[in-house]
Amino acid sequence: MASYNRVILMGNLARDPETRQTQSGLAIARSAIAVNERVSDGQGGWKDEASFFNFVFFGKQAESFSRLFQKGKAILIEGRLREDKWQDKESGQNRSKVEIVADRWFFVGGRGEERGEDHGGERSAPAPERAASAPGFPGAGDFGGGFADDVPF
Repeated sequence: MASYNRVILMGNLARDPETRQTQSGLAIARSAIAVNERVSDGQGGWKDEASFFNFVFFGKQAESFSRLFQKGKAILIEGRLREDKWQDKESGQNRSKVEIVADRWFFVGGRGEERGEDHGGERSAPAPERAASAPGFPGAGDFGGGFADDVPF
């Protein structure tokens, strides 16, 4: 039986990227994304419920991500789920956690962000750097420029 493991999430960074390097020099950046879902409040209205998901980038993607994003910034990430398993040293119980091993990120926002205009935080990347972070993805940045025509549903 074949398996498929792919995740695409769009939301806001829940915390600033935490970056470190391995002894061999590989960059690792960790953060979390907050994704809101509108649900009924049971009284005829709606409310947002947030879910938080941890993710990690490696290599050049980690370096760019850490440099260009901070807490609160809108982002779309793509990756795969990975389960880490270990035994708790104190209790001896088996533990596990699931995180997203992200391999691509995209800016989310309006045209003002694409031009690097200030929206209360650091400036967005200029177009050439953004394009380099998302090779082969039409309309990266604002999901315009042909993206809708490429979606198979």
